[in-house]
Amino acid sequence: MKEDKITELTIFESPDGGQTIYKRKAGTSHRELYLRDPALDQKLKDIKNEERWMAIYEARKTNVALDDLCRKVEGLYVLSKPNDAL
Repeated sequence: MKEDKITELTIFESPDGGQTIYKRKAGTSHRELYLRDPALDQKLKDIKNEERWMAIYEARKTNVALDDLCRKVEGLYVLSKPNDAL
């Protein structure tokens, strides 16, 4: 009977100090995501977005239309900044 109680035990683990929490049953190595800090989710989305923009910037070297659009976006960016921020 004691063995049944031990295998029913749920273990919660966090490899990153509490930003991500996984749960698993005692005696198993399979774990499931239990909770992730929303700020971490946003940070991961931001990183993916930055990687996408870096890929676009690299692709413009061989894509004339993309290069043209990137130049326009860069111009818009410069024009939208206050004069003291340039």
